[in-house]
Amino acid sequence: MACPQKFYLRYIKRLKTRPSIHLIRGQIVHKTIHEFHKNHCSIQPRAPPEELRQQLLNLFNKYWQSASDSLNNLALTKEQLDFYHDDSEVMLLNFSHWFCKNDRPLPDLTEARILSGNLKLLGIIDAVFEKTDKVILVDYKTSKSAELTDDVVRQATLYSLLYQDRFNKVPDTVGIHFLKEPGDPKPICVTDSLLEYGKNLIRYVREKTLYEAETNYPCTCGGYCERDFVND
Repeated sequence: MACPQKFYLRYIKRLKTRPSIHLIRGQIVHKTIHEFHKNHCSIQPRAPPEELRQQLLNLFNKYWQSASDSLNNLALTKEQLDFYHDDSEVMLLNFSHWFCKNDRPLPDLTEARILSGNLKLLGIIDAVFEKTDKVILVDYKTSKSAELTDDVVRQATLYSLLYQDRFNKVPDTVGIHFLKEPGDPKPICVTDSLLEYGKNLIRYVREKTLYEAETNYPCTCGGYCERDFVND
């Protein structure tokens, strides 16, 4: 756990996550791609790339407008909101370029919600591509950094375990699609050692979260974790 206190505040005390521009715009971009995948069959299979890009941007702007109250409550300036709006559109244009360049692949599952009683774990996988000879999980990232950090690898590992538990098959790779930059998703190969690392991680977290007393969850981030939550 990056900070035990953050785990306590979120999962034991169940505080509400404080809204932020990064959270809201991330949700909007993810919802846009999800709906694009769902509705893609309504477009002609070989529609011009410009038409696909416009559909993505239309979806995005519809959801951005729907979130206007939440966005305005962030107390950002118009210039700041415009920046994140335009930055998000660039992410979607990067996605559309990748989509068209790779012969317009459509996932077999989109926003696959997997709850595992065996693992006592819940995860939502952005996209699952189940090909004849391989399975690829994809996670879309709206972060400004395109680095495969330890947190990103841990998340990919847990998604792999969830998929294996649900479908009795190990995915071949997890593609981390950093939308901030053009190009292909960065692959994380799913190996036996990676899966074993994930199982050990789950066991470790369980051992560290057996109790509900706040004293068992010391803060290791200097108090920054408290800023992520609304303490009513």
